[in-house]
Amino acid sequence: MTSPTGPAPAPRPGTRTRSGWVLGTVGGTPVVLAPSWLLIAAVLVALYFPLVRRLVPLASWGTVVLTTLSFVVMLFVSVLLHELSHGLTARRFGAPPREYVLTFWGGHTAFDRELPTAGSSALVSAAGPAANAALAGLAWLAVHTVSGGPTVMLVLLAALISNAFVAAFNLLPGLPLDGGKVLEALVWALTGDRSRGTVVAAWGGRLVVVGVAVYFVLVPFLQGRQPSLTTVVWVALLGSFLWTAAGQSLRAAGVQRSARDLDLRALATPALGLPASAGLPDLHAALAGRGESAVVLLDGGRPVALLDPEALRQVPPELRATTPLTAVSRALAPEQLVHDLHGADALAAVARAQHHGPVVVLLDGDQVAGVVEVARVAGYLQRAAR
Repeated sequence: MTSPTGPAPAPRPGTRTRSGWVLGTVGGTPVVLAPSWLLIAAVLVALYFPLVRRLVPLASWGTVVLTTLSFVVMLFVSVLLHELSHGLTARRFGAPPREYVLTFWGGHTAFDRELPTAGSSALVSAAGPAANAALAGLAWLAVHTVSGGPTVMLVLLAALISNAFVAAFNLLPGLPLDGGKVLEALVWALTGDRSRGTVVAAWGGRLVVVGVAVYFVLVPFLQGRQPSLTTVVWVALLGSFLWTAAGQSLRAAGVQRSARDLDLRALATPALGLPASAGLPDLHAALAGRGESAVVLLDGGRPVALLDPEALRQVPPELRATTPLTAVSRALAPEQLVHDLHGADALAAVARAQHHGPVVVLLDGDQVAGVVEVARVAGYLQRAAR
């Protein structure tokens, strides 16, 4: 067993994680390329190549290919700067980003903890579209000041239009869009109820889906025009994604409401703390006369491992007198040490910890207050929801 001494180091470039491939780090936070991004890159190449060929008919094939690829690279940079703006702003409010992920639908930034106030949530959400608006402004200046051929102008115009569209679309007032997060924060600030803000913004997201379908599909039909197959497909894909994500937000709001009365102490198994240097004889002496207890190993008063009952049962009788407790224990990640014991903050702490192990150790100040299985917390939330 090894005792963790701090947060795990960022994965190296090229490492495969649950989210995708790590490209590198920014401020210690990994930038991850999801496999789905390769699909959108291929789709963009397929769409832009004939368009560039048609708009610049005299350009060589090599120029057309490079121009098309520049669109894909430009989109990659725009999305990355969008997500970095979210993460760097959130860091200023004490919510450091855990990873930046570039996906089929753009990207998302995962955080280690919730933003503490409605104002900070709104500012972090608005930072991404603001970055795209700034890029659109720079592209507009370049269009009017840079001298170049038609391919250069085509790239600059694409940068202007795409970043302006991304900024405007992301500010629509519905989850999971950034504008939905701003709406959520506004309702949160007015009512003092974050989950109510989530519900309002989630329904806003579903209204956005209806609005997009009406504008791009229904209105052309009513005007006697037939929308292209490409438009219909994109509206269907985007609409299904937004509708599903809004539904997930509604369920998350229900979980948050169920968590208001959550008390991790009531779900905990009593815990006994022993020095990490102790052996099995010390364990038997400490457990004498006690009921069911989880055993936490301490190094300088800090929990570093949890006794594994299954490993303990496998120790042969002739080795029990000499076996150290570290040999039958599992190391604890820092995220498994939980200080928030009540309400939504406790639930968020357990949610972060579940990626590192099936249990959390509760701390009341510097004292171990018990051990809770993540599955038991999930069962409590299901019962509360019913």
